[in-house]
Amino acid sequence: MAYGRYSLARPVCRLALLLLLVSTCAAAGDRWRVVILPGADTTQPAVIAQILALRSALTAVAPDGVEFYTDSLDELRFDDADLMAQFLALLRKKYERKRIDIVIGISDFALEFTKRYHDAIWPNVPILITSIDESRVERLPPEFAYVPWHYDVDGTLALAEALQPRATRLVVVAGSGTFDAFTAQLAKDTAVARKARNWTVELWTGLPLQDLQQRLATLDPASTAVLYTTMYRDRDGRTFFPFEAVAPMARASNAPIYGWFPTYLSHGIAGGAVINYEDNGRRVGELAAAILLGKVDAHGATLPKLGSRCVVDRAQIDRLGINAGLIPVACEQINVSPSLWNQYRWAVVVTVAVLLLQALTIAALLWQRRKRYSAEEAAALRANELARAARIASAGELSASIAHEVGQPLGAILSNADAAGLILEQHKPEVGELQQILADVRRDALRANQVVHRLRALLKKHPIEFVRLDLNTTVEETLVLLAPEARRRRIAIETDLNRHGPEVVGDRVQLQQVLLNLAVNAMDAMANTAEPLRLLTIATRPTNDGVELTVADRGTGIRDDVRSKLFDSFYTTKAQGMGLGLSIVRTIVASHDGKISVEPRCGGGSTFAVWLPSASGSSLRTAPASSAAGPT
Repeated sequence: MAYGRYSLARPVCRLALLLLLVSTCAAAGDRWRVVILPGADTTQPAVIAQILALRSALTAVAPDGVEFYTDSLDELRFDDADLMAQFLALLRKKYERKRIDIVIGISDFALEFTKRYHDAIWPNVPILITSIDESRVERLPPEFAYVPWHYDVDGTLALAEALQPRATRLVVVAGSGTFDAFTAQLAKDTAVARKARNWTVELWTGLPLQDLQQRLATLDPASTAVLYTTMYRDRDGRTFFPFEAVAPMARASNAPIYGWFPTYLSHGIAGGAVINYEDNGRRVGELAAAILLGKVDAHGATLPKLGSRCVVDRAQIDRLGINAGLIPVACEQINVSPSLWNQYRWAVVVTVAVLLLQALTIAALLWQRRKRYSAEEAAALRANELARAARIASAGELSASIAHEVGQPLGAILSNADAAGLILEQHKPEVGELQQILADVRRDALRANQVVHRLRALLKKHPIEFVRLDLNTTVEETLVLLAPEARRRRIAIETDLNRHGPEVVGDRVQLQQVLLNLAVNAMDAMANTAEPLRLLTIATRPTNDGVELTVADRGTGIRDDVRSKLFDSFYTTKAQGMGLGLSIVRTIVASHDGKISVEPRCGGGSTFAVWLPSASGSSLRTAPASSAAGPT
């Protein structure tokens, strides 16, 4: 029985193991397979930085992971044609049974290799090339995707010109390899093309390191700048990683050395407009992921070239005696000495003294500002009381008309009361007539109440409140107070209120006071005008950025010599006037960010125009309730 269970369990286990292997293989088949072909040794810092960044970008978005295969070409140090056949045979053997999803080539040699052999090794597989200068893009097959970068020789030379304003001799140092020759020629052509300075360019190519050090030691630092491109091989056949030559060169050179590769920083170069390897690798990984996910067609796919950044090694600048004040503001500084007190003690003392003086000055200004604010608040309170006094004076001028306006409904109420009494004395009073009388009494009482309510609102002491309001509504409310006075003086009021004007931000009572003052002045100006010609015109119209209120009369007009002084305090043309009405009007309009002007009216008389900004463009805010201040 035990044997039977064992004989049954073993096939089951084998079947489960087989299913596990099948599922594992299927899962592995879904993983992306990416071949990376660096043109240089994979231990070179520039290559490491890019490969790590692109691997990270691909892995972050791969649905089922990524298998990476890296095959270093290292043509920059090995260019023996005999090696190519063996390298090619090795790659064919490695990948003849492997499904590859994309090949990423780094540098010019990877470009040339994939152009020639990708159909033989990876047929129909997308090719993505990076780390080639933008000038090499024209050599790409149209089906290749690519991410170029920009060797910013021009920006590096601009930094040299900023740090060495008197230098005119440029020494370009490079190796003797194929890529060394390209970078040396690129540097020379860019220097010759620059218009900012006429560089005398010398090419030092392929010199052994010892000879190069001897030459660099003889340079004049005031007149000479050194631009180091790359040195993968010298003329004696010795190979390098380019950054390895920087430190011995910098130790021997009297002149600053510049370069555009970030791996040279902290090894001795003064600075340069450097490219960013990590950013380039990340962008390559993102483009490769987009191709593998089907979001982008690999045929000719690309990304815009990445810009450079200016970096200066402050330790080298200080060692060479270059004035740090010449460093461009946009340049990043590295290796800045942390011992600020030891090197800039007096500068620190002066800076602290200046800061203390500034702190005292700011404290004094804040105290003065507080005093000024208190004075302005007191002045605003007095201005508010003055404006209220002016409203009371205006109401006094309208008192006879207002009394008549109130007296009419009161008289009607008295008559209706008498009539109601007579009806009630009848044997059978008419209920319908009593109801009509009560309705008339209610209407007349409401009419009198509205007159008194508007007058109280005008005279009431209240805090300034800037709110959104329709200027036409404010005008109509003021016309109710003006109408009785106009009838008493036999003056016709003509209105032309544009209903399409924007809202304004203002204090309703103060704007009523503006219109009231202007209208009463206009009525006074028509005292000697023939009765049929007495016409007061009040109009509103929208402007480009606000609303204009005009008050026009048919009076005697205003002389030119008087017009310039009309809004001054205590200046008046009336025998009994105090000269404050128009001054208060101007102050109120100014507090609303507005403008007021006066012009002769065609056919005689004057036109006062008040412009107020629209609510959308006004900078005014609602005043706090505690500041019961008038216009300031």
